[in-house]
Amino acid sequence: MTTSARSSSSPPSTTAWRTEVEIRVLGWRYENLRGGLRDVSIDLESAPGRWTLIQMPNGTGKTTTMSLFRAAFSGEHLTPEFVRDLRAADDVDNGLFEVRLSIDRKPFRIQIRLNFKDGTHQYWTARSEVRSGGLEEGLSLPVDLKRLMTSDFTRLFVFDGELAKEIRAVGKDRAAMAIRTLYRLDRLEHLNVQIGRLVEEQQQRAAAVSTATERKGVTRWKRAYDAAVARKTALAAEQRELQKRRKEMEARRTNLAAEINERIEQDDALKLRKSQLDSERETIDRAIFEATTQGMGVLRLPAKIHPNVVERLRALGNKLTRLKLPKTISAEFFKELAEQPECVCGREITPKDKAAILSRADSYLAEDQILVINKMKLALRESSADAAEYTSIATTLNGALRDLRRNKRAHDQLELERVEAGDTELERLRAEVNQLGRDLETAETKLEKLTTRDVIRQRLLDASDQNNIPLCDAEVKRCQEKLATATDTLRFVLQSERVKELVSTVAALALERLRERVRVATNAKLVQFVPSELLQVARIGGSLELGSSGLAAKGGVSEGQSLAVAYAFLTSLLTEAPYKLPFIVDSPAVSLDTAVRREVGDLIPDLFDQMIMFVISSEREGFADAFYGRTGVRYITLWRADSERTEVRDGLPVFQSFHQVEAGA
Repeated sequence: MTTSARSSSSPPSTTAWRTEVEIRVLGWRYENLRGGLRDVSIDLESAPGRWTLIQMPNGTGKTTTMSLFRAAFSGEHLTPEFVRDLRAADDVDNGLFEVRLSIDRKPFRIQIRLNFKDGTHQYWTARSEVRSGGLEEGLSLPVDLKRLMTSDFTRLFVFDGELAKEIRAVGKDRAAMAIRTLYRLDRLEHLNVQIGRLVEEQQQRAAAVSTATERKGVTRWKRAYDAAVARKTALAAEQRELQKRRKEMEARRTNLAAEINERIEQDDALKLRKSQLDSERETIDRAIFEATTQGMGVLRLPAKIHPNVVERLRALGNKLTRLKLPKTISAEFFKELAEQPECVCGREITPKDKAAILSRADSYLAEDQILVINKMKLALRESSADAAEYTSIATTLNGALRDLRRNKRAHDQLELERVEAGDTELERLRAEVNQLGRDLETAETKLEKLTTRDVIRQRLLDASDQNNIPLCDAEVKRCQEKLATATDTLRFVLQSERVKELVSTVAALALERLRERVRVATNAKLVQFVPSELLQVARIGGSLELGSSGLAAKGGVSEGQSLAVAYAFLTSLLTEAPYKLPFIVDSPAVSLDTAVRREVGDLIPDLFDQMIMFVISSEREGFADAFYGRTGVRYITLWRADSERTEVRDGLPVFQSFHQVEAGA
């Protein structure tokens, strides 16, 4: 999503390489839908505004509107139950939801026609490319846009509070998939699929002209190759499922720890002891971190590990000096000599001599290599360190680890005392934590067997190409080479594999860099949105992983914090993407406190070229009123005239008076 007004915290512009697709919502209408939406039309084209605030009281189809917007963009299947539930009354059999769009300044009209009797629906599209200008069945968006508009992706810009939770939920992969889809990285994956198809077609052509004996060999290796690929796909799916389960179990364990803490803190005496233990734990954690950091520093200096290492390093340095290594004559000397008309001895250098000198010059080190080795030789000769330093650090670390175990036992004792006092709920929570620990251990073992590349571990775990991905990879390559040899396409296959490897590397690097750009921009916005909360995104994996201290102990972030994180992420993500998308949001600030609402109300609007907000009366203070001084704002109020009819009223006075009526009700 790109905008005319950029935030200073946005990632660098990428305008030079992208072709933008611009989408604007021009209006929508309802026919015979629940909530009094029998014949209601919203027109944003006659008086276009950059921001539209729409007041819809409870019961007038706000949630329905958001769901139908997502369906209109993605073409997703609607269940019969959902369709029937949209029925305005028993006296109507059909309904309609229509959205009018501008896509790259070309008009599009998308209809969802609803049959309430049998619970079915149809998509129809009117677009400028159709000469008749009439409707055609199906959702006919431009090809690139249709590929982008999955049901999951549309939730990023037709946004509700549930997505704010899912963006941070483990196992959902919402954040990573959003980046991959929006920045078209899925096209690189599609390219690899196409390369694979080309290889297969080439092998089929080669096999078609082979003799009967040759075809038999081709068939055998083709079956072996297909079986290995299928096995690899199944193992990769098993790995993803195990990783997902592991993340879910880790998240559940974190939540259980917070619940256990709450149970303990219900007892004032135990709460005091727990507070003391928590303070002690922080001190121990710092000591472990410092000792570990120091230990890693020592391990980078071998001389500090043991006295024998110091002696051997010095002996090596002395030996290099005694043997006068490395030789002082460099490769550059001979290369320069070869260009001279005469040798240093005065003899003429013939072309044959020149070729011989150049061919043997590589046997000598380059000048920069000699310099490095001489520095290393000096460092070896002068190696000196107190080998007792490592022992001292190791002793300190062992002591801190003993303190950690003691602290853990003391925490466990608090829980046991609470259980013995009759807290059956805590006993249940502890049992679940213990079971989770066992399940996590099992999952870790299975994952190691699936993924380890260590030959010794593979043997110990009885791994084979049937249950280990690296070994299965090797089997796939072996079968592929045999098949390629049988079809005389080995060179073609090897070249295609090289191209696929390069494409995969480019995709991985691009994803990693985009993740980091979006993460940095997200954190910059979080500082503006919630400066007092110290919320930070530590990593964007499948989900947004927060790095603020103390979140686990508090049982995670609040709903308002989740919404702030989601806004920061989405605005950072959409601002520099190759698409200019409208941002449609339901209750944009309902879970935020007044101060954060004001920050969001001031900052977010400038990041979007079109923003449509369905607001409720409680959001007036701090959010809706942040728009009152802006130009280019449309205020629309849907007023329930009676049980059967809803009216559309335009303008700020009606919008404000409706807020006041609702607030006073």
